[in-house]
Amino acid sequence: MTHRIEEGNPSILVVDDESSVRESLAILLTDNGYSVIKAASADEALSILRERDCDLVLTDLRLDNETGLDIIKYVQQNCPDTESILLTAFGTIESAVEAMQTGAYDYITKPFTNDQLLLKVQKALERKLMREELTRLRQSVAMSYGFDNLVGISKQMTQLKKTARRVAPTDITILITGASGTGKELFARAIHHHSNRRKKRFVAIDCSAIPETLLESELFGHTKGSFTSANQDKKGLLEQADGGTIFLDELSNMPSSVQVKLLRFLEDSEIRAIGSSTSRRVDVRIIAATNKDLAQLVGEDKFREDLYYRLNVIPLNLPALTERAEDIEILTNYFIRKICNEIGRDAMTIDRSATDKLLHHNWPGNVRELENTLKRGIALCSHDQLTADDIMFITSDTSPQENRPMAARKSLHLRGNLMDSSQRSLIIGALNDNDWNYTRTAQELGIGRTTLWRKIKKYDLKREMVSS
Repeated sequence: MTHRIEEGNPSILVVDDESSVRESLAILLTDNGYSVIKAASADEALSILRERDCDLVLTDLRLDNETGLDIIKYVQQNCPDTESILLTAFGTIESAVEAMQTGAYDYITKPFTNDQLLLKVQKALERKLMREELTRLRQSVAMSYGFDNLVGISKQMTQLKKTARRVAPTDITILITGASGTGKELFARAIHHHSNRRKKRFVAIDCSAIPETLLESELFGHTKGSFTSANQDKKGLLEQADGGTIFLDELSNMPSSVQVKLLRFLEDSEIRAIGSSTSRRVDVRIIAATNKDLAQLVGEDKFREDLYYRLNVIPLNLPALTERAEDIEILTNYFIRKICNEIGRDAMTIDRSATDKLLHHNWPGNVRELENTLKRGIALCSHDQLTADDIMFITSDTSPQENRPMAARKSLHLRGNLMDSSQRSLIIGALNDNDWNYTRTAQELGIGRTTLWRKIKKYDLKREMVSS
């Protein structure tokens, strides 16, 4: 019966002071596809471990005047990617417990059969591979939800990422606002994965997707028999996220009765399931998000004012894509690489005509619409470069540039990578036409007041200038 692990050629350090045992173990393991290093003492084994990596250490408990436990302790403290198995002829509970507490994966008592040993070795190496895969997965998740994955070079995005980095390690409550498709959940996940809670769960709940009668149960849980369909006890999402982060998306749709319970939780960190007479303390960070103006809803008595101020400790307002149009090209290139990788397609490029078509679109669906537009184009493209013909919009904003109002056309020119001199002339002309009223000028150009102000500073524009 042959046992072996199907990955690479694992290296095993065999430590035994009896040469006959050492040699027989080496032959057995080598015959089963393992690479074997031999050591006759603890000192020799430790010297080897300092010089090279081993996948597994197989050591006898008694080594002349030394003990194999010293080797296992060293492995535990200095070789986190190495497993260890203890061989003992005594088989006492005490030595087995001590070996496991010291850090050994397992132990085996002498005498043992070849199959017994090989099975132990295989299981230990399988655990090593599982731990390595878990590490890779965590690294992949961290990369997927890292701040570097929040693509953008605009001033707005740069400042938002800077603020998010600062508050991520804290437990401060955050309110993320912005239109649909601007990346609110992506920001929330990035904050979680850069926080001290990243090893615990990130639980997202869309408050608009759950009926009002069920939202309280989803968040706080319920006991069996507390209502008609409650056939068993159920933990709420707040309890499931204990130690981690809960993301409350579309918060503006939360009914007032649930708002009251959420406010109470924010005040004392205790939850009480529906139908329960006892409370339970839960440690959860709250990140909330909405595409509505909560301050306006507070003024209309549609959202609790006290809850609004409890949640709005750190506000992050994500701009619409048209307000950070300088990010469109870098986002486009990022999404093309990402989509091609996901569908297993060779790398693609995009030509200038297609890029211009993207720059001239008004993006009512924001970044999400841009990604979906590129997915559609890549899926239907029969060549290795996207052209304007491959870019198809499904939103209503598809009118040709010449049929749009002057404000929209000026906005397109500003987003179309004009030379600085051309942009400068366009902006100063609009400023003069609007008597240097920033609000009207920004509206005519189709940009935000902040963007206009930055461009005025960039081009050092003065009121006394005339359009050239």
